[in-house]
Formats: sequence, C-alpha cells, structure tokens
Amino acid sequence: MVHSVTTERRQHRRFLIDGKAIARTSSGQFRGEVVDIGAKGILLLSRTASVVIGEPIEVRFAIAGWPVEIQAAGRVARTDSNAIGIAFAETPAELEEALLWLEASFLAALL
Repeated sequence: MVHSVTTERRQHRRFLIDGKAIARTSSGQFRGEVVDIGAKGILLLSRTASVVIGEPIEVRFAIAGWPVEIQAAGRVARTDSNAIGIAFAETPAELEEALLWLEASFLAALL
C-alpha cells in the first residue's frame, strides 16, 4: 500500500514505498531500502553506508510495482542512525512518471 506524506516543511509530497536502492559516493557503494520518495529527494535505510552530509551521491533504485529503474544524482542532505536523506540535483524524468503513478495509486486506495 502507498501512503502519502506532506508536512509544513516540505514543498513536495513524499510517498512511503517499498523499494531497493544502490548508492555510490567517492568512498564506495552501498545497498539500501527505500523508505520514501518525492520529487526532490529520497530517504534510504542502510546499515552499511558511510556518508557525510553534503557529499555528492548517485543512487539507482526500484519502486515495487513500477517497471522502470530510476537513477538520480544529488547530495547527502542528512544522516540519522541508519537513515540517509538524499536531495536530488534535479528530478529525473523517470521519477516524475513514477510519482504520477504513485499519486494515482494513493488516490485509488482512498476510494
């Protein structure tokens, strides 16, 4: 099931999803679980990540039920325990389509 989250701090809706990710920084690569996604960023959980806030990062991820893998570049925006927040440099076109699909799925679940 897809859940939607919007807070006063956020300008874009975030979707709580199930997905897998592989992220790469200058110090290496790690795998993670996607917690939520929005037009401007993604939140991952990883026990093996070693990242620094502000560090450039590339992430490739899949959203359960969506047929296309998505790639994005950005910076580490925050870290907290095993959570890594990534702010995208720009929203990939593939992600824009996936977000429309998630929005439709969310609205259909309300009916």
